[in-house]
Amino acid sequence: MLIFVYGDDTFRVQEKVRQMIKAFREKFDPSGLNVSEYSFEGTKKGILGEILGSARTLPFFGKKRMIIVRQLISEVKTPEVQAWVTGFIDLPESSIVIFWETLEPKALEKRPLFKKLSEIAEVHSYTFPQLHGSALNKWVQIRLKERGAIMETEALSSLVERVGPDLWRMDQEIGKLVAYAHDKPITLEMVQKLVHENFEGKIFTLIDAISQRHPLEAFRLLQEERLSGTDDHYLLTMLGRQVRILLGIRAMLEENTHVNKQEIAQTLGIHPFVAQKGMSQAHGFTLDQLKRVHDLLFQFDYQLKTGHLDAQMAVDLTTIELIHS
Repeated sequence: MLIFVYGDDTFRVQEKVRQMIKAFREKFDPSGLNVSEYSFEGTKKGILGEILGSARTLPFFGKKRMIIVRQLISEVKTPEVQAWVTGFIDLPESSIVIFWETLEPKALEKRPLFKKLSEIAEVHSYTFPQLHGSALNKWVQIRLKERGAIMETEALSSLVERVGPDLWRMDQEIGKLVAYAHDKPITLEMVQKLVHENFEGKIFTLIDAISQRHPLEAFRLLQEERLSGTDDHYLLTMLGRQVRILLGIRAMLEENTHVNKQEIAQTLGIHPFVAQKGMSQAHGFTLDQLKRVHDLLFQFDYQLKTGHLDAQMAVDLTTIELIHS
């Protein structure tokens, strides 16, 4: 049996693999002698024989054997694909091979080895893309329930806004809030006090300053982030993401002035809180203005890749263009 566990949400990928190992040991391997883990490196000699040899070895005092291989699908080179495919065909029924991958799902599914192995019988997949919008909101609610905690609606929205899809940090922040609340409902004030706002949260404050045409405040916020160590490539990515959200919202408002935040959130795949903030900010721009900035970002992306523009200049020019739109 072959099992793919993959996605750029590395927290849930690791959690799933560890759950499967735990369940396997409880059911098939109380001795702990039939689980092997490997981390694939493309230049490591002999790794093919080592992994395939382990996968073809019969279990020791047990019914099943589990082999976990990290980053094989994403790292293996095209000329080596057939050798791996041949090796994984007709494995003993007692062998379970888990491919632990952290590449974005659509990118991994294009890899030649993934396509070839997917054609083999008894292949199972568990996909974990980064969570956004209502899916992220639901994950946080489930995590809170598992810890026996209650969080106010506004507090939940603020937490998601401040942390974003980084579930490693989200899990830590939830633990911190639960401990601080001492079995009481977690409030907005608690979130604001204990959870540091990353730039993904501060982007709303920046766009507010831009949409209200306050250039000094906008550039003060950017400089503050730079001094705190935030990379300009990340700042540009977040600006671009927000421009795309505003463009989508503005287009929906053009079609229906009575569209609500839930409809926008569902259509664009964003959190209702983000939709609500975006609706307010989108009124500060026309559809043509946002299209022009969106096109400019494509130009900047090309210029960055060709070395004709640096990231800091791209961030500043994008901000100026938004302010003067």
